[in-house]
Amino acid sequence: MVTAVLLAACTIDEPVSSGERFAAVAAGQDHSCGIREDGTAQCWRDSGNDPGWAVYLSGKFTTISAGNGYSCGIRDNGAADCWEDNYQAGVDPPDGSFAAISVGVQSTCGIRGDGALHCWGNRVGGPEPASPPEGSFAAISVGWGDASCGLRDEGTAECWGAGSWADPPEGRFAAISVGLSHACGLRDDGTARCWGDNTAGQADPPLSLYTAIAAGGSFTCGIRDDQTVRCWGRGGVVDPPGDRFIALSAGLSHACGLRDDNKVRCWD
Repeated sequence: MVTAVLLAACTIDEPVSSGERFAAVAAGQDHSCGIREDGTAQCWRDSGNDPGWAVYLSGKFTTISAGNGYSCGIRDNGAADCWEDNYQAGVDPPDGSFAAISVGVQSTCGIRGDGALHCWGNRVGGPEPASPPEGSFAAISVGWGDASCGLRDEGTAECWGAGSWADPPEGRFAAISVGLSHACGLRDDGTARCWGDNTAGQADPPLSLYTAIAAGGSFTCGIRDDQTVRCWGRGGVVDPPGDRFIALSAGLSHACGLRDDNKVRCWD
């Protein structure tokens, strides 16, 4: 488990720091994390419950993912590491090397160097995660419900777990993201395709070309080819800031983006 140092943090809808630059960002249930350009990581809370909560993490990371009260990342040696805030436990990752990792509510999944999936539970006394499919995967997304989806090496999507909404659409995808009860993927041509629950319009993407997509609780956001963000679904999160972004992550009820100046901006 990593060593965390508590420091002050920002609130939603403002950059994390006017002077700090990041290489990656991840939105969780009520907190977010980012990897700075030097590889060090920081997490901060995005709710009014404790707006001053933040951690700076020792060591360097290449990938980070935020979930329900805890987060995980891949260190520069390929090892997975997880840490929690003051109310989550049971998130120790397995040994070995990982190429990708995704954190949800009931489980965490990682992709080994050979493309094989490895998933583990995150709550003491909670249910074991559904067994992932065998074979090789290039991308993984664990949702806010009990479902996960991944992209095979050839780009086809596969979902599993309770509420996995039957079969995903056929064809190739370049990226995939799972929300609470829906999922979205980007086709090779930049068009978005979503499936699952659409009661709030979260699975009905506006016609546009996108470079990134992120599914949240009852909303979805995408970065358009002009680097502006478009969100759809329910809640204030569907009114994103007008900044230009190069990366995007959706939490349960908020989203964060990495701007083209490598500063983080979050909104809800």
